[in-house]
Amino acid sequence: MYALRTQIVQVCSAKDSYKRMLSLEGLRAQTWLDALQMLLDLEPLPVKPSEAGRTFLKALLRLSSKTGLYPKCLQLSQHVHKDEDPVDEGSFGEVYQGRIANRIVALKVFRVNQRTDMSKLMKTIWREAIIWCQLYHANVLPCYGIHQLPNQSNRIGLVSPWMESGNIGDYLQNRPSSGRLLLLSDIASGLWYLHENKVVHGDLKGPNILVSTSGRACLADFGLSRLSDSALLGWTSIRTGTAKSTGTIRWQAPELLDPDDGTDPKTMTASDIYSYGCVCYEIMTGNVPFHTIKNHYSIPTLVVAGKQPQKPDSTDPAYQEYGLTEPIWSLIEASWKQDPESRPMASELQRSDLFSSLADHRPSQDWGKTSAAEFRHWAVPL
Repeated sequence: MYALRTQIVQVCSAKDSYKRMLSLEGLRAQTWLDALQMLLDLEPLPVKPSEAGRTFLKALLRLSSKTGLYPKCLQLSQHVHKDEDPVDEGSFGEVYQGRIANRIVALKVFRVNQRTDMSKLMKTIWREAIIWCQLYHANVLPCYGIHQLPNQSNRIGLVSPWMESGNIGDYLQNRPSSGRLLLLSDIASGLWYLHENKVVHGDLKGPNILVSTSGRACLADFGLSRLSDSALLGWTSIRTGTAKSTGTIRWQAPELLDPDDGTDPKTMTASDIYSYGCVCYEIMTGNVPFHTIKNHYSIPTLVVAGKQPQKPDSTDPAYQEYGLTEPIWSLIEASWKQDPESRPMASELQRSDLFSSLADHRPSQDWGKTSAAEFRHWAVPL
């Protein structure tokens, strides 16, 4: 294995050999994709990947994009038993419950139609799945692999753990006395990990934050906003995950709603921070941002003009029951700064004095297997 790793590092380090590798097609390209993913699976799991790990991932993504192929080990279709009916739906498609061996899993299946650019969609899904499958953190939902529906090869989904407690809104509705500040700390920690690994969530909001059986919040559906773009999927809906979608507008940063140069807005880490402030508001008040405004279409104008969700009165349940304090509100307001560069970084949020002194007696996060790679090796033995 050491010899293979050394050989691939040498190929990726030399311009000519790297270009030849990226020009491969068919079976030879597939062999390289499988080898690169195998080496990534053997990488340790620090906060940041090693220099070699970054090299392997970059090569894997580039070769996958050029060929439209992906590592075979990520294909879990032969091992997934999917329920017939979806249990939920989102902007990107439907969510099904399924099983791999004795483990319950969730299948997020993307919605397509006759106008869908399947080649572009698949390359985008492969990219998001490859990136997501390399991540491992207690506050980030793992992705185990890819599932293609039987006899419907154009229906593709991602496989992840089944989260019985649902999203954070459902969880707090059923358990209103839960420690909400601990949940804010969880989300800040997960966001810090994503940003450290150069991943922008892009659609941070309550419905995309799930809660595990240990009572810990974890981020889900990052990157799926790119997969639910109407131009990519070929369908139009106010629930799409683009920056201007009304389903997400309440959590969107002003720079995404009114880009300076008139181009299609792109999310960045600072945009995630603004959305984090909105999620904090949601958790600490029990209301979505701008909950008193029923007309979605009026919200972008207000946000671009600097309008923020209204601070609750001191007699509000937010203060009396949910634990909102002035320091927490100050953190929320800091995340809502109109200038993206003035907002705190995720690393600053994670180190906040609000979180450092918290006593956390919850069980440790347990995904059942240490990483997505270990789960696949268990579920799909060689």
